[in-house]
Amino acid sequence: MGLPTAERARSLTEAVASVRAEGLTAGAEAEAITERWARGQIGTTQLRERVRRLHGLP
Repeated sequence: MGLPTAERARSLTEAVASVRAEGLTAGAEAEAITERWARGQIGTTQLRERVRRLHGLP
């Protein structure tokens, strides 16, 4: 079973802050994928697959 949506949202907030602290930003497509994950609409495996596909990775 995956994380509850409140924990996912908190994790996403922390990840976004970390990326911004590095001076980077996520693209709109990556943000849409992670938002769906945070809302519990897709699982972690789907999140990883979609982000990897987005960046042309196997």
